[in-house]
This record gives sequence, structure tokens and C-alpha cells, in this order.
Amino acid sequence: MTRLLLLITAIFTQPALARWEASPIEGWQEIRFQGQTRYSQQPDCVLAQAQSSASGLIQAVESTLKQRPLLSWSWQADQPLTPRPKAGEKDKAGDDYLARVYVIKEGFFPWQTKAINYVWSRQHPVGSHWPNPFVSNAIMVVVQTGDEGLGQWQSFQRDVAADFRRYHDMEVEKVDAVAVMTDSDNSAGQATACYRLPQFR
Repeated sequence: MTRLLLLITAIFTQPALARWEASPIEGWQEIRFQGQTRYSQQPDCVLAQAQSSASGLIQAVESTLKQRPLLSWSWQADQPLTPRPKAGEKDKAGDDYLARVYVIKEGFFPWQTKAINYVWSRQHPVGSHWPNPFVSNAIMVVVQTGDEGLGQWQSFQRDVAADFRRYHDMEVEKVDAVAVMTDSDNSAGQATACYRLPQFR
């Protein structure tokens, strides 16, 4: 858990607020930043319910990218984040997402730790990317946008080594953790999504 906490401190938003909580999801740790996004196991997914809150699930990764190079996951939501934040997603006040998936590579020093944050954006087209407004060593990458796809399962698969090469200009053979988070703390809103949790294949 100590190692995961160091990763959290390096790449999650507002790391000074981070605290561990018992997770109801087997094999995952829960980390809270503001309030609690409630995660619960459903028959076919993990339900995330945020109410002016930000907390996520994180899991250490043991396999190498040579063994399992592709990160796969699915998510589904029926409603957008409400009310829609006035601030843009590139601003701290607008850094809330209906659904997001992190993949994290540990550095020797905390500031060398890098992350890619695959997000369901409210306003930017698929393929857009920018540094997280809280921690610049995490790059936001849009994989879904707007209201398109609401009410339907959306599935994704990413070549993680290729993404680290593209967005961080670095070669990686292994990553150290994956995480998911549905959050609405900055906008004081509500967000609900269901995840089929990320796995390397």
C-alpha cells in the first residue's frame, strides 16, 4: 500500500487530500480526495456514484507490457455530469469526469512518475490531449466525448507502450498501477457510471 500511496501522491489531483479507505471491490484499493464516490459491485459492472466527491479505485499491476500490451475496459452511463460545469476541463475548476481510467508508470523520484488518464470528455473531441491542470505529469487523453454513447456500453483498448511513447516521449516495458475514478467535486455536481474494470491482455 505504501508504494501505491507514493504513486497517488505523484499523479492524482489534489494528492495532499488523499486518504485510504476500505474498498468493497475485491482486488482494488479505494483512495479518497474529497468526499466519497461510492463504488459497488453490480452483477456485470462496478457502479460509481459521485455527489460533489472525488475518490477512485486503484490496483497494482504485476505483468509486463511485453506479456500483456493492451489495456482493455468498458464503461456506461445514462446521464451526463450534472449540472454541467461552467469551467473548462483544462481548468482546475472543471477537472471533473463522468468516467476516467488511469495508467501509471512509477519514476525514481515522485516528480518522474508519469500517468495517462483516458477520459470521457464533456467538450473536447476524441484524440484531444492536455496536461492535467493539477499535476502536469499526468496527460489527459479523450477517448469519448459529449452525450454521444449515453445509455450504451462503450469498450476501449489501448496500446499503453505506444501511448507513453506518444504522450510522454518515453519507452516503457512495464507500468505500475491502473485506476478508475468518477468525480464531481470541483463542480459540486452528480455523476454516475458503471465500469467493467481495466485489465491488461
